[in-house]
Amino acid sequence: MKRYVSVLAGLWLLAPAAVLAATNPAGMWEGTLSTPNGDIGFAFNIHRDGDKWAVELDVPMQGLSGLPLNSVKVDGAAVGFAMPGAGEPHYDGKLSDDGKSIAGTFNVGGQAIPLNLKWKSEPRAVEKAAPANIGEVKILEGVWEGALDANGTPLHIRFNFTKNADGSITATFVSVDQGGDALPVNSIARTGDTVKLEMKAISISYEGTLNKDASAMTGTLTQAGTPMPLNMQRKPAGKQN
Repeated sequence: MKRYVSVLAGLWLLAPAAVLAATNPAGMWEGTLSTPNGDIGFAFNIHRDGDKWAVELDVPMQGLSGLPLNSVKVDGAAVGFAMPGAGEPHYDGKLSDDGKSIAGTFNVGGQAIPLNLKWKSEPRAVEKAAPANIGEVKILEGVWEGALDANGTPLHIRFNFTKNADGSITATFVSVDQGGDALPVNSIARTGDTVKLEMKAISISYEGTLNKDASAMTGTLTQAGTPMPLNMQRKPAGKQN
């Protein structure tokens, strides 16, 4: 009788670890999405951020690194999050019992494409440094909009500059036509009439020249080494496109 009690006790001691593995998706996860235009490699950094879950996305072939994702949900073994882009892309998956894989689908525009992930390492540390302000940038406060020429199709861009209680300026970047989320601008610099902006997660920078009354900028947006003309105008409050 004692031998059976000992065996059952051993199983009981193992149970909490098994439950934890099946409900804790923290880590760096990698997977490959097969599309008609070729394979795309994804990496997701899933981790706790205080009392909630957070996810950052890397897509090396597109120059994306550390892109914060929204609508992160972890419910038992179920894992899901939304991604920027047209067609409301999002991911739904289920963590395996051993906690080393996630079987799921990438959903976009009503289509569900298999995307299975494998655990690679512990979560990557995430820096939360405040955006760097260089020079007198308060003059940029407000909403600035312009359009890129994407092979003859206008691609509307928006920067929203917000003045904080301490007098600093923070900004977000939105690709309006692609239905993307607002992404943080990492650095805002002004030297004379020249303004420089940087969005590290999506490998984008912008350099523009302010006009005399600071109502417009003429400049160039560069992504992954490719420059594109982008002229912007400040929009009155409530007049965003």
